[in-house]
Amino acid sequence: SASIAIGNLQTALTQDFESGLGAWTVVNASTGGTTPAAVAWTLRTNPHVPGGGSSETINSGGGTQFVISNADLVGSGVAVDTSLISPAFSTVGYTSLSLNYRHYLRWLSGTSATVSVSTDGGTVWTPVQTFNTASVGAQAAFVPASVNLDAYVGNPSVQIRFRNVSGWNWYWNVDDIQLTGAAACPSADLSITKTDGSTTATAGTTVSYTVGYANAGPTS
Repeated sequence: SASIAIGNLQTALTQDFESGLGAWTVVNASTGGTTPAAVAWTLRTNPHVPGGGSSETINSGGGTQFVISNADLVGSGVAVDTSLISPAFSTVGYTSLSLNYRHYLRWLSGTSATVSVSTDGGTVWTPVQTFNTASVGAQAAFVPASVNLDAYVGNPSVQIRFRNVSGWNWYWNVDDIQLTGAAACPSADLSITKTDGSTTATAGTTVSYTVGYANAGPTS
């Protein structure tokens, strides 16, 4: 008998912003400047002119909408701290997990763009990816980013956070977020039995065997 387990790719969470933020939430703790509320993560339509001191035209290249946190709109004296937070999702039954998304970070010194994970409802966040040294991507060429999250499989409640912390700097744009991984299929307990009683064979002769099989496990 044999036990056979076959992994299959599953999507734990996906967000392309085509239907808005959905169950994702925005927390904006920014202070100072002229209008600190303006730096909060916001839906924008392709193509988008961010304004402020920028002459760029941003296009995510993925559908009609993306999200941006734009620190350039707020003015001198701002302390930017805004987060885009996913709904909770389960990774129970997963054997691997990865986060993939596309983004464009226009960086200026003092900017820290961080992806973090929480498994306790958002009380504690663990950084898993940080961009704080240079721009990433371009205004019409968002680049893919990925994070291995195998350490977070088997959790009943997982959340992802995109946090922009900076001063009066530029912006971070994000689109097409996906969390995927392998989940183990139920095992099939297969038994194969020779049932005709024959135990010998003569060289040069043909011997027919009767074989029975049974599946004592799940069918899918």
